[in-house]
Amino acid sequence: MKKSLIAGLACLSLSAAVAAPYAVLAKPIEITDNGQSTLRPLTSDVAVIAHRGASAYGPEHTLAAYKQAITMKADYVEFDLQMTKDGQLIAMHDETLARTTNAKELYPDRAPWRVKDFTLDEIKRLDAGSWFNKAYPNQAKTAYIGEKVPTLEEAINFVKQHGNGKAGLYMETKAPNVYPGMEEKVIEILKKTNVLNDEKLFLESFSEESLRKLHNLAPNVKLIQLYTGKMMAGKDVYQEMKRITDYASGVGPSKELVLPKLMQAAHQNKLLVHPWTVNSRDDMVSLTSLGVDGQFTNYPDQFENLLDKPFISHGVASGDVTSSSAILWTRTNKQATVQFEISTDSTFKHNKIVKTSPSDQANDFTVKVNVNGLKPDTTYYYRAHAVSSNYTVNGTFKTAPEENSLKPLTMVWGGDTGGQGEIPPFKSFETMAALNPDFFLFSGDTIYADNATPAVPNPPSQKVEDFWAKYKENRTDKGLRSLLQKTGTFAIWDDHEVINDFSGPSQPLTPTGLSAFKNYWPISSERSDADKLYQKYSWGNTMDMIILNNRGYRSPNTQADGPDKTMLGDEQLNWLKQQLLESDAKVKLIATSVPISIPTGKAMARDGWANADNINPKDPTGYENEFKKISDFIIEKEIKNVFFVTTDVHFAEVIKYDANQDGKTDYNELISGPIGAVNINPGTLDPTFGPEKLYAEGKFFNFGVFRVDPAKQQATVEIQDENGKVHFSHSFELED
Repeated sequence: MKKSLIAGLACLSLSAAVAAPYAVLAKPIEITDNGQSTLRPLTSDVAVIAHRGASAYGPEHTLAAYKQAITMKADYVEFDLQMTKDGQLIAMHDETLARTTNAKELYPDRAPWRVKDFTLDEIKRLDAGSWFNKAYPNQAKTAYIGEKVPTLEEAINFVKQHGNGKAGLYMETKAPNVYPGMEEKVIEILKKTNVLNDEKLFLESFSEESLRKLHNLAPNVKLIQLYTGKMMAGKDVYQEMKRITDYASGVGPSKELVLPKLMQAAHQNKLLVHPWTVNSRDDMVSLTSLGVDGQFTNYPDQFENLLDKPFISHGVASGDVTSSSAILWTRTNKQATVQFEISTDSTFKHNKIVKTSPSDQANDFTVKVNVNGLKPDTTYYYRAHAVSSNYTVNGTFKTAPEENSLKPLTMVWGGDTGGQGEIPPFKSFETMAALNPDFFLFSGDTIYADNATPAVPNPPSQKVEDFWAKYKENRTDKGLRSLLQKTGTFAIWDDHEVINDFSGPSQPLTPTGLSAFKNYWPISSERSDADKLYQKYSWGNTMDMIILNNRGYRSPNTQADGPDKTMLGDEQLNWLKQQLLESDAKVKLIATSVPISIPTGKAMARDGWANADNINPKDPTGYENEFKKISDFIIEKEIKNVFFVTTDVHFAEVIKYDANQDGKTDYNELISGPIGAVNINPGTLDPTFGPEKLYAEGKFFNFGVFRVDPAKQQATVEIQDENGKVHFSHSFELED
């Protein structure tokens, strides 16, 4: 029913046709189950747990709701337990009778109507169904009128009788401190009904004391420790999960607590994860993609139907958007045919374009389609679904203005995501999305393939599954999915998409890392087919964005700088010059994954353009010889309004350059970050190209905003922190 939820784990062989500049490294990529990721279920089936029965469709904790849960093929029916005045266990969530029965009407003088103050006989006189008809008229049924509160014994026998051995039992000791002897009574009834040794039996509680009592009474029963956010506040999740293993078989966290670190901590300790209460299909998908082992839901039919078919598992994205085209991306949880619908109409009733494409294991079930014939300067809506499923995921993007137009522009950029122990959630993405940018430039280090995270506990990533797992881990971030679904994205790679400070042609992992990068980003064929990754995109005549590939062609970092050392390769360098020379856009934005004057990498192996000879005069490395060609070209050809944009260094800095020392700014460099990695303080700039700091700040998560207003002849840069506070803003007057 719910098999094969863990995508891409079966063994197969994929031949990687790797084009230049990596042809020397082309070889088959072996796809095997490396066994690393903790972001997958411990069990082969993800459990559908009917929360208080099918409580979205019938009155909770009544036999009617339990029967609906069984009909909907729930794996477990949940009972909350309270104890009556005469020591009988009943199925009820609240400690009082007021909300879900007519106790106020039948017993008006017995406020606050606590369960413990009423005998079972008194409770059996109550109507436990009519309230539901009033509260949820769309689900109302006359059959619910007069439904009774069941005892635990009645509930167990009902599920046994109607569940045909397929529906399990899941019961919670509610407020056990209010009911002395509750645990003993539970075990007594489980024995009496012959279910104590059932495989499909779980007992749960927020009370550790209650669970420990149950463990002492029945050591073989599986126990689930429930958690609220308050219970986990201030605790080390790894220590907490390890601590409870002496009595618990799993945890039931509030769904907001389910993050990669909790999943890793639980699964490393062989604890099942059953979050509560999951009622939207988006949340069901999100938590399933995080690797939970089951979910409590009021809608067991929706969760069951979702798991029974292929579904969109990690959101959607659009990318490399031009004035007439876009690339759409998504991923399914297993092999499927995916359908995209694209329209200028958010209802998809008019002017609809339909594209279909298969998802397959060789590409980790990722899908990309190219959409052509679009109108410029137009907002498009799109949605994707696996054709056998009715679960859809929606997105939107805006095409670039027509070629010669001058339209204002707002873009956001950032990078450095998932490094040095900083893993989802990332606040910055949601803050970016709230700005409604025209597009998002993901400036590199979109994953940290060489850092330990729940996706790859034993780095560096070696097999393609490792790299895939890293991308999926970051896609568990709700904010990132929101941003990708709200606007077009241009993704570029840097070192951590493969391994720290790598040089493409000499790094054996390059083909594998590149293959995964192309799988997980909506990259056009112009960028990806020959693995060149560099390309120009225009926003009318307002801006030309020139995306560089700083990794694929570079000489080894350890090579001494000189005429033969290159970061871009001759072909890309000449292409860059041509784009700059031919551009008549107001702004020329060069998207580079490494900085100009901030020394990066290591001594004797500098990774950015700067050689850092001001730090170590004997260090011959760096790529200044090549950057001087770019700098001289900009100056000699009098190319105006050039902005280099990057991340990489884990702090924010804005720099203007007077490379020829004539007192005029030749170009600018805009640096943001990190979004989610170690944050450090700025250091000393290499002086070679005449940098002058306009702003520098570290030790905070941040991203950049770049706005161009052609009417005002201005370009404005902002550095915002993850909460949206502007730390720096500066406007540049654009030259004609």
